[in-house]
Amino acid sequence: MVSRTALLITLLAAASPAASQVTSREIAETADISGLNTSPDGTWVAYRIERPSTLTNRIDVDWYIVAADGKSPPRALGRTGTALWNDAGVVEPGEAKWSPDSQRLIVRALVDGRAALWASPIDGSGFTLAAGGDGDIEAFALTRDGAIVTREGPSRDLIARTEEAERETGILVDGQTDLAQPLFRGALINGRVASQRFSNDWFDRAPLLASAPRTLTTTTPGGSSRRASETEALLLAPQPDPVALLTSDLPPTLQKALEDRGVCKTKIGCAADLPRLSWVLPMNGDTVVALHDADYRQTLLRWSPRTKRLEKLAASEGQLAGGQKYYLPCAAAGSAIFCVEAAAALPPRLVRIDRGGAKRIIDSPNFYPDRDGLIAETIVWQVSGSRASGVLIRPKIPGRLPLFVTYYTCAGYLRGGVGNEWPLRALAAHGIAALCINAVPGDTDKDARYKRGLAAIEAVTTLLAERGIVDRARVGMGGLSFGSEVTMWAATHSDLLKAVSIASVQMEPAYYWFNARPGRETFADNVRKVWGAGSPDETPEAWKELSPALNTDRITAPILMQFPEQEARLSIELISRLATARMGEAHIFPYAPHNKVEPRQKLAAYERNLDWFRFWLKDEIDPDPAKAFQYQRWSKFAPAEARASTERTQRSTSPISINRK
Repeated sequence: MVSRTALLITLLAAASPAASQVTSREIAETADISGLNTSPDGTWVAYRIERPSTLTNRIDVDWYIVAADGKSPPRALGRTGTALWNDAGVVEPGEAKWSPDSQRLIVRALVDGRAALWASPIDGSGFTLAAGGDGDIEAFALTRDGAIVTREGPSRDLIARTEEAERETGILVDGQTDLAQPLFRGALINGRVASQRFSNDWFDRAPLLASAPRTLTTTTPGGSSRRASETEALLLAPQPDPVALLTSDLPPTLQKALEDRGVCKTKIGCAADLPRLSWVLPMNGDTVVALHDADYRQTLLRWSPRTKRLEKLAASEGQLAGGQKYYLPCAAAGSAIFCVEAAAALPPRLVRIDRGGAKRIIDSPNFYPDRDGLIAETIVWQVSGSRASGVLIRPKIPGRLPLFVTYYTCAGYLRGGVGNEWPLRALAAHGIAALCINAVPGDTDKDARYKRGLAAIEAVTTLLAERGIVDRARVGMGGLSFGSEVTMWAATHSDLLKAVSIASVQMEPAYYWFNARPGRETFADNVRKVWGAGSPDETPEAWKELSPALNTDRITAPILMQFPEQEARLSIELISRLATARMGEAHIFPYAPHNKVEPRQKLAAYERNLDWFRFWLKDEIDPDPAKAFQYQRWSKFAPAEARASTERTQRSTSPISINRK
């Protein structure tokens, strides 16, 4: 039987376009923009749109150019295969170089399992292969005369033969071996199933033969190829990581002007109310400086070396950057800049900002949810004297709502928190307020970080309950990486949560022993430095405090675990203990890296999380018959003392009811 409250919510949702416009599929298929690059003559700006498709399970990429004056529509150059992503599952931004005469755009692209260079004239007549060999092109540059310099990895055939040889002769376990990951072709690398190894003493990974010699080649404008000279090879040197930019890297007068304005010198460890340096960009003799606050809202300032003054150029409720990351610079073209703008309720779009600060939309590849019946608002509160903040997305319906919380960072367009696993707008469309909390700055001691996170969650829950917005008795939480650690700390150190979902493994003895061995010494050093723990034999009390697996008796909320296969074995004890106690279940995604990136895997994670929190926070089930078995499983999850009454309730539940009760 449907309750009167549930019926009211259902009718309101039906009357609003939110339920039909905000879905897990639409969120999973949100397009991104990257690769902004201005032609040498300042006439054109190139950019790339990445379009995930759950139908094809690809992230297709298309390149465009737009005139710098912004007076004509963008021109499509064509599709260049699918997106590349790194070992952590983060899509790599578009890589493009202009020919010196500004007549051709050359891009690195993954086409048919081959990373090569493709070139298109500006008339949009199509891309043609510009450089590529038996191995993947890993980096490229152009000389002043238009020659293409490339760094090419080992041949794909050699990699495959090396992988087969390892399989046949046995794999030596050393400091590069990831025992938690399938050792033979356990990852997707450049569109191919391939073997992977640790590339340092933490969890960065690289393909087999990553340390093998590379081939450096120069291809002339006439098409002939030769070995690159030493001078040409220097063009391929990696550029400084833009995330590491500090005020001390800037000219002294600009540095002083920013620091006099209170800009944080170090980015981390600063007071929450101080602005941080995002990026800098030369523009027509001046410099554009981007700052962001603790909520990742960006402001652009223009610095004139003549007047030595900083003047506000533009601002956004979210990001103004060169892509998904706040630290990627926009592109300058003449007296204007082109930026990717994105905010909590604003999907990525390309905008042009002129010298006077006027903003004009150039390209909008996404649906803009301005009439979906949802409210997105930034909220600020205090935690033990420190400023905490987050973004709350909720439906425009009366009454106290269940609350879902995710914790870490809330930058740009909010799809699913860090890692994009929890469909925040879909949760809100189904009557669950969704809150993304920015990690509260402060002491980096392990206990302090977790306690500060839990305190922030408890404080904001109380605040929202006092405002009559949420029901404190119906709170769920999910997280990835550090966000998952805070989630599990809350699950084991409070009774606030009624349902939990995590996408990353947790600290437990198996996590340590999978990694501590000769060649991985820095792993043990990091565990001691960050978590204050030696080996489980040396410091059992520290592991007892840290490990959810060793504290499952304190967990009262059911746990949904959706892990990438390359990490899942690190938490085998947690998976098994929760399953044995009938307190949770695990789903493992083959080939998935730390951040799930394949569109279908992303959609599956979104859908299961949506079903999970509707079930536990609202007593709702999806009537799709294909999902009946998951609800049968979930109905049996509960602390031992509550399971008997829960099972009695479930016996009276209709299999097609919207509610469990």
